[in-house]
Amino acid sequence: MIRQNGLFGRRTESGAGSITPAGVALLLLEDAARRMGLEVKYGDLRDDELTIRSGVCQLRQRAFLVVDKRLGQKERAAVIARELARMDMEAVYLPPAARELIETLGR
Repeated sequence: MIRQNGLFGRRTESGAGSITPAGVALLLLEDAARRMGLEVKYGDLRDDELTIRSGVCQLRQRAFLVVDKRLGQKERAAVIARELARMDMEAVYLPPAARELIETLGR
């Protein structure tokens, strides 16, 4: 089955072994986060007593980007892009596609 993907405007084939444009974006952004010195972690952020949101945190002098694992690929990509857009990326090489995603999704 071929479907139109609204986020990137490209047609993709769905099925076993295929990767969606959102999946490609997520991989690019995860790599960009690692290049920026962030360790990307996925976890269930549900809590009955506290409101916990995805984002960057520091623990014992290590920087983590914690993302709610219940989010879909597009939402995960948007969270990572948003956090990276807040950082100074000038000193780190990022592929042009990753920079474009950060600029587009990070708003």
